[in-house]
Amino acid sequence: MVKGWTLREGETPYPDLDGFKHTKKYPQPSRNLVDEMEEENVRKATLKYLASVPSAKKAPFTYEWLLRLHREMYGDVWDWAGQTRTQNTQIGVDKHQIVPELAALVHDLQEWPQYFDPIEMAARLHHKAVQIHPFKNGNGRWSRLLANIWLKQQGRNPTEWPSITGESPIRDDYLKAVRAADNLDYEPLIALHRKFTKA
Repeated sequence: MVKGWTLREGETPYPDLDGFKHTKKYPQPSRNLVDEMEEENVRKATLKYLASVPSAKKAPFTYEWLLRLHREMYGDVWDWAGQTRTQNTQIGVDKHQIVPELAALVHDLQEWPQYFDPIEMAARLHHKAVQIHPFKNGNGRWSRLLANIWLKQQGRNPTEWPSITGESPIRDDYLKAVRAADNLDYEPLIALHRKFTKA
């Protein structure tokens, strides 16, 4: 964990600042500074994909594109953005299972419309992506943006999540819902998606 940084519940810690692209200007950046940099990078990626309906060409939901989206969200801040993690973490599949699990998710996306309505499918996509936890960090925001891009492609409004960081009033409910989905109880997470997705 980076010295002086506070770990939030349910968060994957940054063990160090290895890969931070701005060390010359900020050799010991604060948590708030890094958060602000990431938020601006994520905002640009969000605008790119959600300002209008993203075409299948822009967002093809292939394995390669899943990695590219993460790079677009964090590549201004971290040089490991868009690269699958090389170490095991407390959260996520074994590092050797990341590639096959992401490939399986891409396949599942083609099958799920037969069984689930769009919001339930978005919730399952969101959960499976964060459960795999393919990257060193940024998995939660990446998984939520993935689900929103998919919703937009289906002609639906994106899920408008309140802040889930810090003292968020829904953070506990969100983490409980994700953990319930880990145990194959998807209803709490689907309910949150429905609550924050306009018809």
